[in-house]
Amino acid sequence: MGWVKLINSLKLHIYAVLTLVAGDSLATQHIILAEDSKAEDYFGYSADIDGTTLLVGAHKVDVDGVEDAGVAYVYVLGAKGWHQQAKLIADPIFSDDTLGGKVALKNNVAMLGVMGRDDKGKDSGAVVSFERAANTWTQKQIFTAPDAMPGDAFGQSVALTDNYLVIGAPRNNVLGVDSGAAYIYQREGGKWRYQTKITASDGAAGDLFGISVAIDGNTILVGADLHDEKAENAGAVYVYVVQNNQWQQQAKLVASDGGKTDIFGVRVAISGDTALVSARRDDIEELGIDAGSAYLFVREGDAWMQEVKLISPDGAADDRFGRGVALTGDTAIISAMNHDANGTDTGALYVYKKGPEGWRYTSKVVAENAKPGDQFGWNVALSKDIAVIATPHHDANGQQSGAVYVQDLNDDIAINTQNTH
Repeated sequence: MGWVKLINSLKLHIYAVLTLVAGDSLATQHIILAEDSKAEDYFGYSADIDGTTLLVGAHKVDVDGVEDAGVAYVYVLGAKGWHQQAKLIADPIFSDDTLGGKVALKNNVAMLGVMGRDDKGKDSGAVVSFERAANTWTQKQIFTAPDAMPGDAFGQSVALTDNYLVIGAPRNNVLGVDSGAAYIYQREGGKWRYQTKITASDGAAGDLFGISVAIDGNTILVGADLHDEKAENAGAVYVYVVQNNQWQQQAKLVASDGGKTDIFGVRVAISGDTALVSARRDDIEELGIDAGSAYLFVREGDAWMQEVKLISPDGAADDRFGRGVALTGDTAIISAMNHDANGTDTGALYVYKKGPEGWRYTSKVVAENAKPGDQFGWNVALSKDIAVIATPHHDANGQQSGAVYVQDLNDDIAINTQNTH
């Protein structure tokens, strides 16, 4: 049994939670709450981390009386822990924009999805960029699809590197209603310029191509979680690479045992030649319906092969293992938002490491102050060995005010399932 020590930072409501673990080591878990959060802000609906900078979306925040405009918060790690550096608000703002429903961060650039934006028709969507100079964040660009149509949901997924920006529009109708598309922008001379639009080679109505995107180097993954090749809504993921400044489809990934409504591809991550793909509604015979799974694929040359299928070591029906996935080098994290570790739907995070004998489960992270319905792991992010576990249904400052947990995976982490706060 462990103990919790809360350290209250006066303005930022940042707590450090110390959990006793096996042996003589401690795992340090930090919980971050917005200093001005209130009920139904959904702080932590999305989050990303790069080095010592953390970006958190709160897509239901009201701004100066404008309902559900949405904001994002930037935190940086200093000598005294995480502290807020900025609160990002788009200009102009409109009701129901839901800015921050998806966020991406790279160095000094933040991209905020605004899928509810109506610039080119209702819910056509947009992405707003902010950049940091001398610790000050400034809005730079508002992106909309060059061929935007109402309902496209442009900005529902966003991925970013120093050179490329990828934006998913899963309800674009280019190959049929809700077939989906993704848009690629390239950084040139300090500005982002539209480069191309990509679609699935065999896309069809209802596929939702672009529900998820990920990028590393010159390789892009695009999820189409309702694609029907293996079975109805079994899902697929498409791989694109750039050659001579042209993006071309390199592969199509499907689960070897894909089944109906698995939604393989609803979340994706990539690191080098390894791809991690969620199938969070996969029915696992020994665990139950919608227990969920995740698949690791590796690339050799131009060919991609399924390496292993991961399932929860202690999963159950409706855990939705794979709700969030993140991958960096030889570390993968996978969340199960409906896992009942400390009560109904409290949620959990599972850590996997790759060694000489392949990928293996190493540890499980739970929120020490978990409450039923928190769904710890709604989204996740990873930078080196620092994991971010977004928990927008946390109620610390009112119902669904939201929270974000930061966990150092270098610590020995306890499987703390006996705590019943």
